Amino acid sequence: MKDFKDEIAKQLAKILNLEQEEIKNMIEIPKAEIMGDYAFPCFRLAKTFAKAPNLIAEELKEKLELARNRY
Repeated sequence: MKDFKDEIAKQLAKILNLEQEEIKNMIEIPKAEIMGDYAFPCFRLAKTFAKAPNLIAEELKEKLELARNRY
């Protein structure tokens, strides 16, 4: 069975230039199922990237969509 958490971390590592294992440790499972299967809190990255978490999340979303559309 495919480990989706590993796959998410792999894709985010390409975009963020962070270690895959570090990203994997940041991925959470939301308490409410309505919030999705996995969550990636961008608050921890705000200081590193000197951007608001919502802007980081939006940029990640756009880059992941671009990567998905290439395949």
